[in-house]
Amino acid sequence: MAVMGTAVFSILLAGAVIFGLIGLQEDAPTVQLAHGLSHHILTGFVLAPFVLRLPKGKRSFVQYLEDIGLSNMRPFLRLAVLGLSCSAVLALSQVAASFVFRLSQGLPMDGSFVRRVLALSEVLPPDSPSLLVSLPSAFEEVAFRGIVLTIFLGRYSERKSIVFSSLGFGLMHLLNLAMGVELVWVIGQVVWAFTIGLLYGYVFVRTRSLLPSMIVHYLSNVTIGWLTAYLQSQASIEMQVLYGVILSFGVVPTTLMILWTRLYSSRWLPQGNRGGTPDANQPLLHPAVHS
Repeated sequence: MAVMGTAVFSILLAGAVIFGLIGLQEDAPTVQLAHGLSHHILTGFVLAPFVLRLPKGKRSFVQYLEDIGLSNMRPFLRLAVLGLSCSAVLALSQVAASFVFRLSQGLPMDGSFVRRVLALSEVLPPDSPSLLVSLPSAFEEVAFRGIVLTIFLGRYSERKSIVFSSLGFGLMHLLNLAMGVELVWVIGQVVWAFTIGLLYGYVFVRTRSLLPSMIVHYLSNVTIGWLTAYLQSQASIEMQVLYGVILSFGVVPTTLMILWTRLYSSRWLPQGNRGGTPDANQPLLHPAVHS
């Protein structure tokens, strides 16, 4: 609750400075990037470690980065491949959501429709700023997996810790109600954020690194609007939520990604990157992991 409250405070403070004091336009992509990065940096790299003293009390900044798994980047290539491969599973599930909905309409799955769904140019500059504005989403992993999950891992089993941190991640999306987002959509966000949060937490526990989940989180935010554009333009909001909970972000891709992460980490990651609940009074990573 302290971390979530701090995150809300940081969002409001960054918004007050950027939009109120400085007077920048909220709809500009660079301003959205600045707002997103500033409040995540304030929460994850200033207030949490030096004011709240979370997740493990008074620590040096280097120790803090180890505690939250942000400095554990080895083996970098294998961790990155895990993140990219999970992102591919998620993207394919999002494509499937558009395809399944098209079939439910009784419309043909011709080449032009497939090319429309897979039109990569629409997500790249200069046609879209999504690569830029989605970047801050990766740093949500610092708060919810790096800090919150690490706190729970020092007190509860891995399974309970993953569930509790995912619940907090899902409930944070209730803040969108204050922005005028429709209730049914926010409920959907809470459900699928909780569901995919289970994947993010599981990846963190298996790898002791934030890198894979940051990659998945970032790329999923980049591609979701592009791969499900047809669904969003044709389906009712209730149907969009249903597809989101099942396919776009929810049960199906999360299950597949967890199974893939389990297989991948057991075969291609060093033993030091896997398993074991850390002691509450010890760094999350042993120095040997970095050698």
